[in-house]
Amino acid sequence: MYKTRIYNTAMCLLVGFVFINTKLLAFKNDSVKIIRPVKHYYNHTYYSDFYSPFKRDLDTTNLVSKKLKSYNVSQLSIGFNIPIVTKDFYNKDSTTISNIHFLLTGNYSSINLQFAGIQKHRLTKTSIGFRGLYNNGKKSLFFVELSPFSTQDRGYRNTRVTRIAATVLYNCSVNDYFSFRVGFTRSYLWGNQFHLPYIGIRVGKLDKINFNIQFPRSITFNVPIGKHIRTSLFTKPQGGLYTFANTDSIQLGNINDNKILYFGRYEFIAGARVDILPSKHFNFYLASGFTTQNSITFYPKNKSNSFNTYDNFYKEKIGSSLFVNVGLVFRFGKTKSIYNNSQLYNGLDINNSNDSGDNGVNIGNGNIPVAPKKMKKNNIDDVLDLIETQDMY
Repeated sequence: MYKTRIYNTAMCLLVGFVFINTKLLAFKNDSVKIIRPVKHYYNHTYYSDFYSPFKRDLDTTNLVSKKLKSYNVSQLSIGFNIPIVTKDFYNKDSTTISNIHFLLTGNYSSINLQFAGIQKHRLTKTSIGFRGLYNNGKKSLFFVELSPFSTQDRGYRNTRVTRIAATVLYNCSVNDYFSFRVGFTRSYLWGNQFHLPYIGIRVGKLDKINFNIQFPRSITFNVPIGKHIRTSLFTKPQGGLYTFANTDSIQLGNINDNKILYFGRYEFIAGARVDILPSKHFNFYLASGFTTQNSITFYPKNKSNSFNTYDNFYKEKIGSSLFVNVGLVFRFGKTKSIYNNSQLYNGLDINNSNDSGDNGVNIGNGNIPVAPKKMKKNNIDDVLDLIETQDMY
């Protein structure tokens, strides 16, 4: 009897031990399933950007200008770029990693166009695009973007027109302090349809002071101030080509059918910008300066799909003005570690400076960490700054 009780007790303990370990193993497996490895180097990024110069009077000697009287414009853009696919490949030497990235992009812009002599127009621009980047892990980086977009004078469905902006780039990182880019872009930033060479150079590290020329996008001199503030001096084009409902019967030469026109605007802006980065997931920027070389143009609707520029029937240069530009940038999701990887920094810079929809928006390099000037010994906080929690699996 005594042995039987011992046997039964031992069996109960054994069954209990197996049961508890099975539960613990199941819990452990479930925990492993919940914690998934990080997939991308790029965050899910969403942004908004507002730009506006001040009101200016038009030439009173031109018949069209007399009708329009004065010109005022403001632009609000919201957009996103989202990583869809990221693949890493170990190279033959097993020490470098090449990777390929595919992203979905989108943008919606609303342009409030006000001429004192005619009714107010709200021109919209909507784009959904795709971009891909390939990094060979050494010096070469390739970038391709297709950004179809449609423009419309809001409230007039018959004014909708679809176009495609595109950019192809090759970036070569000679070293951390110098890189150059060559490529091609189809752009409407200059108030018409242009096919232009893309040529760029950068001197200085992207996470420190650098001078960056990217024709036809921008010229910037960037100076980070500490961890949370970045300043820059810049020049860049600002404009676009839109569809305009000619409800006020603007007469252009001897054109009989001018119910729908194309409206082009172009400005060359120069100023100073400050980016504030309170956290790695959010930053905002403020910029102001002067807009020069301003012009507005009206074109008759062109029904052909020609690659040539449009011929205008009215064009006027406009005086200079102050401008204001503000923006908000939100970044979501965990990313793989990019710290001190100049090739990935270049990829982020290309992705940030080429906005979807061809609107001339630059959201800044808030996701490129600024290198610390000096690391103190025996201070755990300085070490933790270099270890982003989002980089952990």
